[in-house]
Amino acid sequence: MRIGIFGGTFDPIHESHVEMGLDAVRELSLDKLFYVPTRPWQKTARACEEDRLRMLETALEPYRDQLVADTRELTRGGPSYSIDTLYSFRREYGEQTPIFFVMGSDQWKNLTTWILWQKFPLLANLFVVTRDGSLGENPYGDKFPIVPPSDAACSEEPSGSICVAKFEPAAYSSPQIRRALANEMTRDRPIPGLSAQIHQYILEHGLYRAEN
Repeated sequence: MRIGIFGGTFDPIHESHVEMGLDAVRELSLDKLFYVPTRPWQKTARACEEDRLRMLETALEPYRDQLVADTRELTRGGPSYSIDTLYSFRREYGEQTPIFFVMGSDQWKNLTTWILWQKFPLLANLFVVTRDGSLGENPYGDKFPIVPPSDAACSEEPSGSICVAKFEPAAYSSPQIRRALANEMTRDRPIPGLSAQIHQYILEHGLYRAEN
């Protein structure tokens, strides 16, 4: 069993989130990638937890054999800390299961602001997706080996490595999508990066209006 963890507010989930997950599954030969919607402590989510989860489940449904919504951060009391989630997955899947913690370049750049970030590679392998396929500044220095995806895909190491992969960034982001939804002139029109199903859910539930 090989699993990945992909955390985020998913506010809302968009097509690049799904594409990034599918890429991680292929690059790392994962059996499952768990999308973990967070209760963020560094920023505020615009949609409530229930709506964010429903949208996430809807977006992942076509890929349910590989991409799975996991609710442990929403059901756990208090703020979401990735270190707690990594410990939780490690306890559930055992000491020998290869686990990959997936993060984008923005998360990597802000890594040192996270609680107990120093321990992340002790609990999982890190899979960092960047625009050019390079890490830039590495806060871990030379403590953990940096490996290409081809090596990570066949490695049985449960933790302790950093893998970097290239992923062309989308021309849209969740904040851009929210701005388009807050504008009554563009709210009902197709929005780049937002699937028709998620868009319909947002309209039906009155999410992301300017006053929300």
